[in-house]
Amino acid sequence: MCIFLFAITKNLYAIEKKFAISTSDPEASRIGINILKKGGNAIDAVIATQLALNLVEPQSSGIGGGGFLLYFDKKKSKLIFYDGREIAPSKIKKKFFLDNNNEPLGFFDIAIGGTAIGVPGLISMLDLAHKEHGLLEWKVLFEPTIKLSKKGFRISQRLNESIEKDNYLNLFPKSKKYFYKNNAPKKEFEYLINNDFADTLRIISSKRSKGFYQGKIANSIVDTIQNSAVKKGFMSLDDLKNYKAKKRDVICGKYRKYKICSAPPPSAGGFSILQILGILEKFNLSKNNIEENIHLIIEAAKHSYNDRYKYLGDPDFSNININKYLSKDYLEKISSSISENKKIDFNTKKKYKEFFPTSTTHFSVIDSYGNVASITSSIENRFGSRLMTNGFLLNNQLSDFNFKKKNNLFINNIVEPRKRPLSSMSPTIVFDDKNNIKLVIGSPGGKSIIMYVVKTIVAMLDWGFEIQEAVDFPNFSITNNKVIIEKGKFDKKFKEYLSDLGHLVVEKELNSGLNGFEIKDKSIYGVADKRRNGLVLYN
Repeated sequence: MCIFLFAITKNLYAIEKKFAISTSDPEASRIGINILKKGGNAIDAVIATQLALNLVEPQSSGIGGGGFLLYFDKKKSKLIFYDGREIAPSKIKKKFFLDNNNEPLGFFDIAIGGTAIGVPGLISMLDLAHKEHGLLEWKVLFEPTIKLSKKGFRISQRLNESIEKDNYLNLFPKSKKYFYKNNAPKKEFEYLINNDFADTLRIISSKRSKGFYQGKIANSIVDTIQNSAVKKGFMSLDDLKNYKAKKRDVICGKYRKYKICSAPPPSAGGFSILQILGILEKFNLSKNNIEENIHLIIEAAKHSYNDRYKYLGDPDFSNININKYLSKDYLEKISSSISENKKIDFNTKKKYKEFFPTSTTHFSVIDSYGNVASITSSIENRFGSRLMTNGFLLNNQLSDFNFKKKNNLFINNIVEPRKRPLSSMSPTIVFDDKNNIKLVIGSPGGKSIIMYVVKTIVAMLDWGFEIQEAVDFPNFSITNNKVIIEKGKFDKKFKEYLSDLGHLVVEKELNSGLNGFEIKDKSIYGVADKRRNGLVLYN
């Protein structure tokens, strides 16, 4: 039965193993591939590419935000995870996010302005990774984006649409000046020149992360936040000075004959991916039964998301024994409770509306030395807090916290000073039974990131899809006991099938950005999600 309304595209491009990069913006991909051509490694390319993405895709990520980096060191055959997640300022209080009835404020009442800005972690993370693994000089990695910032770049269709759809950028003078012209959003193909960002990068290229977390840039960040036109914030110079990215143990698990490795807490991503796959392992998933498989994935995800809400948070603030909830016995018990003929409900509904973000970015790199990087970075909502300083936007990541316990849920993700909010970012690497890398993947998409990555893994490992087919396959997700399916991509019979099982089905735009590659027969098969503006480049 054909349950989806799209044409499968076979991946026609493969090369002998040299190097490749896949991002959501062509200019960023070109900058990244040029670094690799100069003899840089995956970490060098990550840094140069991320800076370029900050410039050309400012609605999604940047140095005013944070990220997670999963790195495979080929020489040592070792995985390293870098945590550049933002932290709550030391003066933050839960009451800042509650109304007069002690209930959480609406999402945009929280997210817009200075209050929800966490201490940015991206530069610290990139600096740490470069000191440990970089080959090219730190300063060299900044030069392409400094040049592009001064020269200017054309506004993409996606950036133009993001500016036009946004209701808050024009509330902040610097953001309005940059993204608007004559009180109207700047148009597609118009040039954006960002001399302020060039100056910022020049300082950081000279002084490394100290140039961001102390001195002129730090002073400007704090002044911008504390004097925001909307919701004055509480970040201090000490908050910035004391920030340090962390290395954490990678979380890995077995799925059939494969090893899946992904992000540990404070991401829920790796935990949920491994849980969902572990629950599904009992079932025989097949290309011949895709609609039934999707129901099982949805049911497994409900259990996993419920565990997320019960147990997960910043591991530095709570003793989270995640291995207990990833054990074979625990997951088999969940598997046995799942019905192939009906759905289950969980009482996890939140007060404010669930969003399916078009922000955040993911990109993947493999270098000529065999090293691999999978990185997801974000400023949270589209354009983050909308506050701009020194040529870049500041995040609103504190909105990823919970602000009130409910039905014994969210306990470990309640906002506290110096705490990292829980995330769904899931940079992931899959190894085959000979411990060779098979798949490198990740995506933007808020809590749906987990579902996008699981979909891709199941489509490849169980349904036998090539990576392009797997990424192209229609997206589906869950929220508040609803099943969300990608608009216009599934046929009527499939929707009726889900409804007959009791699912409440809603169609939405689910704009993943699944950028990565498959390695097969020593060749690289790259993919950049067509739902965004991506480009894969090889050499």
